[in-house]
Amino acid sequence: MRKFSRILAITTLALTSSAFAGDIIWGIDNGSDQVGTFDSANPGVFTPLGSTTGILGFVNSLEFDGSGNLWASNGLELYSINRSTGVGTLVGSHNLSDGSSIADFAYDTSTSTMYGMASICGISSAIYTIDLNTGAATFVCDATASSTCDVSLAFDGGGNAFTQDIVSDTISLIDVNSCTASTLLALPFDSNFGQGFASNDSGTIYHVAFNATTFQGELYSFTAAGTDYTFLGDLGVNQIAGADLEEGEVACLGLTIDNLVAGETATFTVTGGEQFERTIIAWGYPGSPESSFQNVNGWCATFGFDINFNGSKIRIVAAGAFDQDGVFTSNRNIPASRKGFDIMFQAAKKHTCPDECMSKVIQRIIG
Repeated sequence: MRKFSRILAITTLALTSSAFAGDIIWGIDNGSDQVGTFDSANPGVFTPLGSTTGILGFVNSLEFDGSGNLWASNGLELYSINRSTGVGTLVGSHNLSDGSSIADFAYDTSTSTMYGMASICGISSAIYTIDLNTGAATFVCDATASSTCDVSLAFDGGGNAFTQDIVSDTISLIDVNSCTASTLLALPFDSNFGQGFASNDSGTIYHVAFNATTFQGELYSFTAAGTDYTFLGDLGVNQIAGADLEEGEVACLGLTIDNLVAGETATFTVTGGEQFERTIIAWGYPGSPESSFQNVNGWCATFGFDINFNGSKIRIVAAGAFDQDGVFTSNRNIPASRKGFDIMFQAAKKHTCPDECMSKVIQRIIG
């Protein structure tokens, strides 16, 4: 990898926003099998992006991870979703052997963990973690004591997790490690059939609901206070069983890191490129200033941390070209001496100047 000059600059990203200034919620219209979006301030207008071709059956879970990758489940299998076309690609089976099925996903950004709520409606509910590489679900805890048909799960960005039971028509606070739960609020309608939660990092939970009394999809919002359950409007489609929203601007690239353990081999994967394009994964320390490169050897990138090393070099995890699927993967040995280090990672794509094409920053502690 050639050396880079040290250039420190401040760049401003111009963000666009909806005319209604709400949160943009992603969902799957279960009537047409279309991935689309709608504004929380104008839920009656659903904008389709593409068909969920490749996914078998009823899609009841839709969730972003911390790197902008979109995931879905039909209850039994995990799929990755192309956020531009809506096309689903099978990752693997959840391997649930008790007859239950995944009803909703929720991604915990504080631990970089995808959780799944599974249920056998009227009999049991349980929380699992989902392996995004294989689709396999790992049992965490049994939630049957508090609910027998949980179909929604979400985090609020403040350490709280929420679930919804369509048998008791209640929303509860739940500990995802122990499944200890307490009722937060009683719903003012019969919440049967497909439902979903979407949340932002400001503490707002959106209930993408189905009102079985009026047979209408509806949108509500609430917070951990439990006293502010608010009707926001009818949905533009009849039913959305899987929904989520992505905070901030959409990342151009996806970055995932697996098995970041000292003394072992970690796998770094960048998605969203085109064949033969070059990408780089850089690292740095939390609390350091951002590093900006403006058309330096073809790179335009503003990293969220200082990647400079000894003035003329940069801290590189890996660099290379995307394959025919737009994916770059690198396996790197993690030194045993780095155990416990708090590290930040970010990917960038070459030859996008004057624009920048980057992943979100991922912060991890080496295990």
